Amino acid sequence: METKNWWLNVGKKIIETIISVKVLTIAALMATSTKLVLLGFMTGGEWATVNGSIISIVFALREGFKITRVNANNGDSEKINV
Repeated sequence: METKNWWLNVGKKIIETIISVKVLTIAALMATSTKLVLLGFMTGGEWATVNGSIISIVFALREGFKITRVNANNGDSEKINV
């Protein structure tokens, strides 16, 4: 019975991830840039640079927010001197 609940939770998480704004934004960006390559408005190198950069930034921010959430849950506060 536990295995059924585990698979149900896995399925829910996958659906939530697919529907999330990040995934939809990245998919829309890649579709748009791919269309621009096919129409000749971008080169393959530009396509790779744009998509790689945007995807890297999104995942870097995601990991940064995870770290911030863990630190907030642990009661750690990081002071930044400007």
